[in-house]
Order: sequence, then structure tokens, then C-alpha cells
Amino acid sequence: MLEFKTILVRYGEIALKSKKIRVRMENTLIRNIVTQLKLAGLKGFRIRREWGRVFIDDVGDVMPYIDVLTKVFGVISVSPCIRTSLNLDEIKKVVVEVAKDVLSPGNTFEVRVHRAYKEYSLTSKELEKLLGSEVLNNVPGVRVNLENPDKSINIEIRSDSAYIYLEEYEGPKGLPYGVEGRVVSLISGGVDSAVATWMIMKRGCDVVPVHYNLTPFYGADAKERALEVLRWLRTWVPKRRWGVYEVPLGDIHGKIDIDVRYRCLLCKFLMYRIAEEIAKLEKAKALVTGESLGQVASQTLDNLHFLTTKVRIPVLRPLIGYDKEEIIALARKLNVEVIASKRVLACTLSPKAHGRKAETHASENVYEAISKAIKSSEFGSVEAIVDYALSKLSKYYL
Repeated sequence: MLEFKTILVRYGEIALKSKKIRVRMENTLIRNIVTQLKLAGLKGFRIRREWGRVFIDDVGDVMPYIDVLTKVFGVISVSPCIRTSLNLDEIKKVVVEVAKDVLSPGNTFEVRVHRAYKEYSLTSKELEKLLGSEVLNNVPGVRVNLENPDKSINIEIRSDSAYIYLEEYEGPKGLPYGVEGRVVSLISGGVDSAVATWMIMKRGCDVVPVHYNLTPFYGADAKERALEVLRWLRTWVPKRRWGVYEVPLGDIHGKIDIDVRYRCLLCKFLMYRIAEEIAKLEKAKALVTGESLGQVASQTLDNLHFLTTKVRIPVLRPLIGYDKEEIIALARKLNVEVIASKRVLACTLSPKAHGRKAETHASENVYEAISKAIKSSEFGSVEAIVDYALSKLSKYYL
């Protein structure tokens, strides 16, 4: 039985950076790989780095490693390998053994060689022809097909070893988690915030999630859905402890009387202002939301402009140009659509719940109405609401 005891990890975008940045990102990538493997209970492996590649040696069952590595941001793809010396006879022997193991009479195959070590005595094409002939001479009933083969036998030639592999498992790509700094992400538990948060993680951001508890204006099922989404996001985070903030926003809403048309804007406005203060606590550089231009009433250009101008911190919206179908398709690909699309009891603060339409063209007049409602409440000011929220927020770890 052939044993694939080395895993080849490919990364791409990092290798294009300047030397100083590349080294920093490579170090972060390796640290993240080690952390996520250990969080999964895997141990006894060895890890090393070469140009454009990370190799993990001494693995047992490869699939638990594949499951983890395909969720490490910055990884393009991974392949379980058999490592050999650069001795041509040894490479031939292993390639033939692999071919005998995976090919049956009538099967077609191809041999593909990537010669990263340019000093090797044979070119990639010469090796492909030589090794392909070796398979044809030793495995009866098989044929070469370079267009649509049943099996591809791949060899990567490095400076001190050759790596033979059959499969290539796709990773999330992007940048290593954390290299771009920290952001605060608003997590509702719906599909938009889940996908937006994943997308900003993919671009190298360390995410501080904030969930706004709207009890008694939404049901326990909505809070549970948010927790399920957070658990899913947590599987992508290379940290031993991942802190989550929960803010009792429903309690605050219950103390503010406002025209129902403006309730959603008030809600978003408070979410932004509270998240901005949490960002200061966490030394975060931006807020992240799942807003998509024009998708719902609160996400018109006028309303997004209104909300953006009410905080002093950048607001990142990874989904701004996506439509709902595209967002759901990505969520399905990421295996979060089933969780995030669960139907929950609708928020009873929504104008729709009262047979009214939400304000779609926010202006300074709307801000005056919001300010008046806040001033008339027991809080008296936005600053007092933010202070109250910060005094009541809770932080737990996943």
C-alpha cells in the first residue's frame, strides 16, 4: 500500500509581495497552519518552507489534514505526496507503483511535471515523456490521453526532492488571516453578514464579531442562528480563543419612541456607533457589514451614505456589488447557506411588521428625527446610549 506521508501546500499571492512583506506573510501563514492543525487535534507532523510552497511531513491519515488545510486563508491548494530523492530510477519506480495502484486496463492517464528546480538534468517535457513511457511499459492495458485522462500523475521537482501526487484540493486562497490588521464585523446571523465576514477574513483581516441581541423584538431562534453562524466562522479562525461581543440592543430600542419609518435607520445608526466604540477598544481599523447596494430598503445609496457619514471609522462592505442570488450561491459553496438561510421569526421593530414602508432616502431631516427621538428618551443623547451599551455588553469565547 502506497503511503502519501507528505502534504504539499501551495500559496500564490504572497509570493508576489516584496521580500520583507513576503517573509512576514509566509511566517503568518505557517503559524496559522500550525495553529489550525493543533486545534484539530493533529500532532507529530513536521513543517518546512520552500519558495512558494509549504511542506508538511510525517502525517498519518492525510484526510484530516486536508480538511484543515483547505480552510486556511492564503492556501491555494494542497496535495498529498510521496516524497522521493532526485534519483531518476527512484522517481521511475514510485511513478510506476502509483500507476499500478490507480490505473486499471482500459484507463487513460497523463504525466505532468513541474520542474521548480531548473538545474535538474532533464526538462519537464523530457521527464513527462520518459515517465509516461515507463508507465506504458509496466502497466498493461492503459493509454495516454493528454486532453481528458482518467488519472493525472503529477511530479514536482524541487532542489532536493521529487514529490509525486494525484490529487489537488482547492484552498480558500486570499491572504493569511491577520496580516491586514483587525476589523469589527456586525453579525446578524443571516447569510449576508456570514459571507461578508468570510470574505474580509479571506483578505487577511482579524475579525472581532459583534452580535446585536434584539430580544424581545426577535425570537430565540434568531439568536441561535447567529450562534451557529459564529461557530461556522470560528472553524476558519486560527486562534486558540476567539472573542465574540453581544450587545443588548433590544433593551435600548424598548426605551426609544420613534416613527416606525425610521426605526431601521435608527437601529443601523446605533449599531454603527456602538461598533465604532468596540473598534476603539479592540484597536480595530474598520467596520464590516453585509450590506449590498439596493438589496433592501435600508441599503439604498442614500441610506448607506447617511450611515457611513455618522461614524469616523471606515466601513467595509465586501458584498456591495453582489445580488442576493450571487450571495446565496457563495454561501452554498462555503457550506453555510443551510445555517444562515434558516427561517427565523421576523424582527417586530421592522416597519413591514407594522404595515409601513421603511425610509429609503435618508437625509439630515431624518437625522433630526432620530436625534429628537433619542433626546426625548431616558438616555438623552447618543453618547449616553453608547455608554449604556458598552456597560451592558458581554464577551464570550468560541
